[in-house]
Amino acid sequence: MAEYNLKNIKQDFKDKGIFYTQPELALFMKNLIDIEIRDVYDPTCGAGNLLAVFDDDLPKYGQELNDHQLEYAQNNLKNFTGYCGDTLKDPAFMDKRFSCIMGNPPFSIKWEPPVAGLFIDERFKDVPALPPKSKADYAFLLHIIHLLADDGIAVVLNFPGIAYRGNAEGKIRRYIIEQNWIEKVIHIGGGTFVDTNIATICLVLKKNKTTTDIEFIDDEKKISRVVSLEEVENNDFLLSVGTYVQEETEKIEVDEDKMNEESRMSSLRAIRNSIRFQRDISVFTGYPFERFLGQVEDIVKEFK
Repeated sequence: MAEYNLKNIKQDFKDKGIFYTQPELALFMKNLIDIEIRDVYDPTCGAGNLLAVFDDDLPKYGQELNDHQLEYAQNNLKNFTGYCGDTLKDPAFMDKRFSCIMGNPPFSIKWEPPVAGLFIDERFKDVPALPPKSKADYAFLLHIIHLLADDGIAVVLNFPGIAYRGNAEGKIRRYIIEQNWIEKVIHIGGGTFVDTNIATICLVLKKNKTTTDIEFIDDEKKISRVVSLEEVENNDFLLSVGTYVQEETEKIEVDEDKMNEESRMSSLRAIRNSIRFQRDISVFTGYPFERFLGQVEDIVKEFK
């Protein structure tokens, strides 16, 4: 077998639209976990980078389509149970509910939704629409929500389009918001991934929230805002961070009286300088300066 090292894996990921997760980004996601966890699961674990940031004694679970990538994860992770297969077609661990799920699913890949009438997939049976065949983003997200324990937390990287795309995805997004499963939406600027410059959003999901508010965070600009469900509803259930979080522009206090006085003084200085200039010119041209002053006085009288 040819050597299949981390460099090979990264290139294989890139060719398929799957992006290698930097350890720094994995730690960023881990730091969003604010509860005690019993285990951790990654539905598209790849080489195991999201799982590698957790302690060796924590039980880890992962599913991966590529057997070489899964083998790499198995050789490098402690306390790890892996399964090779298509997470959407052949999901493993369906009898488990995880206290923590970390995910970086491939962005907007094609998938084959269940055929209505042939069987009912428990992950999708309650949603108002199925994700489109051309984009599996919400299929992965619904899979994650289904396997999340009632007291658990999920941290998932997503393509920004899930925040605003309409039609079936818009219906699913509204459903997830109305179920009160979204705690935070975080904008991560381009360049965080090694292999791509596109921006991403990170969703923090919980099933036991104590408020219907959602916190929107722009990690690039280091600003955030807690938004009510009513405001999200009024914005057609959009989850784009820029819809709710903008940099405050500095307010400059303007003294209108002072500004008007400065404007008047500026006009007077301009008139004085113009008269002085005409006086100096009259010395060389011989034009009677008094006549010019008389003309100025006539103009002033027009405004009296």
